[in-house]
Amino acid sequence: MRRTGKRVYALLLAAAMVTLTACGGGSGTTDTTAAAGGAAGTETTAAAAGGETQAEVPAGESVSQESDVVAAVNVDFVTMDPMDTSDTLSGGIQRMIMDGLFGFDDDMKIIPMLATGYEANDDATEFTISLREGISFSDGTPWDADAALANFAKWDDETLGLKRTTFLCNVLDSFEKVDDYTIKVTLTEPFGAFISNLAHPACVIMNPKTIEAGVEECARNPIGTGQYTFVEWIEGDHLTLALNKDWWGYDADICGGTALADADAGFKTITFKPVPESATRVAMVQSGDAQIIWPIPTESVSVLEADPNVNAQQGEGIVVRYFFMNNQKPPFNDKRVRQAVDYAVDKNAYIQVVKNGLATPATSIIGPAVQYYKGNEPRPYDIEKAKELLAEAGYPDGFKTSVIFASTTANQKQCEFLKQQLEQVGIELELKGMENALVVEKVEDTNAAGADAEVDCFVIGWSPSTGDADWGIRPLLAQESEPPMSYNICYFENDELDGYLQTALQSADDDVRREAYEKAQDLIWEESPMLFLCNDSNTWATGQNIQNVKIYADGAINMRNAKMSK
Repeated sequence: MRRTGKRVYALLLAAAMVTLTACGGGSGTTDTTAAAGGAAGTETTAAAAGGETQAEVPAGESVSQESDVVAAVNVDFVTMDPMDTSDTLSGGIQRMIMDGLFGFDDDMKIIPMLATGYEANDDATEFTISLREGISFSDGTPWDADAALANFAKWDDETLGLKRTTFLCNVLDSFEKVDDYTIKVTLTEPFGAFISNLAHPACVIMNPKTIEAGVEECARNPIGTGQYTFVEWIEGDHLTLALNKDWWGYDADICGGTALADADAGFKTITFKPVPESATRVAMVQSGDAQIIWPIPTESVSVLEADPNVNAQQGEGIVVRYFFMNNQKPPFNDKRVRQAVDYAVDKNAYIQVVKNGLATPATSIIGPAVQYYKGNEPRPYDIEKAKELLAEAGYPDGFKTSVIFASTTANQKQCEFLKQQLEQVGIELELKGMENALVVEKVEDTNAAGADAEVDCFVIGWSPSTGDADWGIRPLLAQESEPPMSYNICYFENDELDGYLQTALQSADDDVRREAYEKAQDLIWEESPMLFLCNDSNTWATGQNIQNVKIYADGAINMRNAKMSK
């Protein structure tokens, strides 16, 4: 292959760096341990029992690998197929079963996983990826170039109709085997976020035999190379994983010098139970019926922080909360109405009432920790301005509309708050709570055009799990991303925005990408296709004898180095 120049990209940082060779660093016993290729970071924690720091489990004394634990979550899982996954919860569990070519350390810095590194040409259209040797899938199938190509073929297959189809297929031109542990990927155009996208949970690697068995098998019986193996999923009741003691991440030699996790880390089994009632989840971790819960209901954070039997923690996240409005249906097809909604909602009150102070006001469609973030000045809470805009748009007495949401305590609380706020300007908001599977069917999987879609409004939180602005904006607002292909549930259609997004995608130049994304964020802020509510803080709680359970900045669970004392 002819190249005008070779360089190795760390595209989250948009700078050249050495080829990535090691898996990770440290035992995970402190909150500032950095994985290879990433800088050390910090995590804000709220220690249990009067603020005293929790004692570490001494090396070799963890009993976690002989222990079955229960984790209570607020909604049920949707699928176990990474390429058909839209929710962070399902994606986080998939990351425990299946590893990606690249992944993230505790601080959301990219690290090599099933790859050891890569080379790219200057145009970022050709990538040669080196694969890690000595690894097998949990059923014994070898990990090699053939397995990698089977996954690329699935990612490139638009006929499957999976939710993440547009994630890579639009840029994949060809992928080929160079040798048993090297592949070459050629793109149709420059793609500055390619390695970031490969680190996304949608691109974790599945056993080629499972892929060959079809999409139903991928959705129900995933097999990967991960730290855990899939046991069973009984919808609405539980999903169970079992520890894979042969996981390559325990082997320092395979990892290139330092193991990803300590030899005694991980639980014998983890049973995840969907428990929509917030108070019930809190009671479960306090009584010991569950050893892990996330997120902590905001009203219960102080209660769990004061409980000597519980370790309650907080960390900065990249999840932004939105109130989507269908821009193709009146009255939300008028920008003045959308801006009126923005003025009508007191975001500071939302944070105090709904989030119990565990959030900050949103200043963009993406959070400050996401690459290429550009903040904007939030519109102030101004009832009179909202009424003025509604009158200008022809709605002096307001109007009736509805919001669809998954029936959880937290969603009910936020929608009731929004209903009360909008009533002050004459907007009557009907609350339509329903089971998560029905929400997916009616809102995310619909083939209806925006003007004909059932959804008027929708509440959602989104985290770009690549850490890059592309995946914080394009899935939510690009015209190609309208349901069922992705999550432009606002049905926002703006050629200027699409142009900025394509300009950024087609360049590996940091300055070009930054300028394009800054213009995109300014346009979005002016057009107000959705209401930007807040940037979430991540919260989670464990039993006091459990350590090193964390939450990635995107809100997904991280139990890689979890341990339990006697």
